[in-house]
Amino acid sequence: MNMDIYSATPPVAKKRRTYSKEFKLSIVNACKNPNTSIASVALQHSINANLVSRWIRIFSHHEGAVQDPTHVNPAFIALPYTAAISQPIDERITLCITVPHTNNDIQLKWQTSEIPALAELLKALAT
Repeated sequence: MNMDIYSATPPVAKKRRTYSKEFKLSIVNACKNPNTSIASVALQHSINANLVSRWIRIFSHHEGAVQDPTHVNPAFIALPYTAAISQPIDERITLCITVPHTNNDIQLKWQTSEIPALAELLKALAT
């Protein structure tokens, strides 16, 4: 008997099954019965119990009725916030520079908004 392994037909890929929203809701509602388990409902409909558990998580329960996940309130709500700042932050910051001198140290207190002028002063002191 001569068997050529290369002439065998390739396996056919299984298509992923899709379920309607109404079907999912009926399965989730069937699982709400306290006398039935998720596994038994899944077995009756020939679907995986993990898939049913996912549908239960997706369709959250609210006051006994199952809601569509598109209508669930978000966990985070961004609120508009306007901070009233009287002056820019750079103008409120003061630099303190100590320049050593022979008898006493020279201390300079300078607003950061005037940095170019401070640079000119330090150049003049350095020369």
